[in-house]
Amino acid sequence: MTERDLKNHIELLKRQISGLNSEIRKSIGEIKLHRESLKTLREKRDELNAAVRECLSRAEVCRKARDDINQKIADLKKLRDDTQNQINQYRNRANQMKERRDKLNAIARMHTTSLEKAYAHELYVFIHADIPLKHEIDAYERLKNIGERLNMSREADAIHSELITIYKQIRELRTTADDIHQVIQGLADESQHYHDELLGIYKELDAARKEANSYHARLKDKYHIIDPLSKSIDAHKASVANMRKELSECLDALKERQQQTDTEDRKIALEKFKTSGRMSLEDLRVLMEHNDISFD
Repeated sequence: MTERDLKNHIELLKRQISGLNSEIRKSIGEIKLHRESLKTLREKRDELNAAVRECLSRAEVCRKARDDINQKIADLKKLRDDTQNQINQYRNRANQMKERRDKLNAIARMHTTSLEKAYAHELYVFIHADIPLKHEIDAYERLKNIGERLNMSREADAIHSELITIYKQIRELRTTADDIHQVIQGLADESQHYHDELLGIYKELDAARKEANSYHARLKDKYHIIDPLSKSIDAHKASVANMRKELSECLDALKERQQQTDTEDRKIALEKFKTSGRMSLEDLRVLMEHNDISFD
């Protein structure tokens, strides 16, 4: 390259370096503006994510409380069902006994006390009364009939007494079942309360998560802007470094070229001065710069 070409190339490199430095400063300014909002966006996102975690923690406590209550309800329902099964068994047994008792009472046709009196009367007549044989036979038949009815009535009374005990047990079991049902109702209300609270927490959680995702998306958008800018800065800096290296080499070459030219101009000026004693102003400048001539 000629000296002129070197100078033109040096000026071109300087302009390119200046332009790239301008682009770097511009990109740094843009990144700075975006990074000012990054902190706010990140803090808001992290705050919302913390709210999501807090909601999850509350939801876990609420869900566990509800599930524990539901397990108690399930256990109580099983106990109530077992109690109801006992009631049904007692009731079936009672119905069978009642049917047997009613059949016996239908045969007896009178209360036990009345039959006992009638039997005692017929027995007295049969044993002590002076009656004809035919009447005695009739009395014996009546005594036999009343005795059979009396046995039926006493068996019916025994069944009735047992029925009273069974009905008492049924009432006690029914009271127990009712008490269990009341406890279940109370627990069901409590479970519903926790369930409704859980739904509210989930609603709050979804809103917080949705908003957090929105801030996260905005953060990603910011990084999509910043990352290319950062890469362009790195690329520009690398280009500037290469250009500075090339510029330094060109400046060194220009300096060397100028030194060579200066040496040649000095030789020509000295030769001209020695041979003719005459010189141009440029020749004079060159000789004075090298102290080859002095007016002292």
